[in-house]
Amino acid sequence: MKRFALSALKVRNLNQGKFADGEGLWLVKHSKRAGRWMLRIVVYGKRREMGLGRWPDVSIAEAREQAAQARKVVRAGRDPIIEREKQRLHTKRLSFHDAVQGCFEARQAELKGDGKAGRWLSPLNIHVV
Repeated sequence: MKRFALSALKVRNLNQGKFADGEGLWLVKHSKRAGRWMLRIVVYGKRREMGLGRWPDVSIAEAREQAAQARKVVRAGRDPIIEREKQRLHTKRLSFHDAVQGCFEARQAELKGDGKAGRWLSPLNIHVV
């Protein structure tokens, strides 16, 4: 029994349409050169469709890997779409001090004496930070 129906070569040669790879993974091609990966899953008794990225930006191997991870989340009793949204919301916020330090380090090579005299950074430390 075949586990996967699609191969990288077959995907590249397919025309417009929907094509199943197996285990709920689908490729929806809008044209010969563009498409998207989609995973059909059942969460809390309802069928959901989860986008996994654009084809060919996301390879068939990456799409299969993402699908496997999403199925693990479903088996754990959680919704992978909601989990992905939570991850996007928890981005690391940059503090003002970190931003100043990053700017200083980026410009340090251009400054006289590598900025050790403190003429670039000290006004910011005194008046802002």
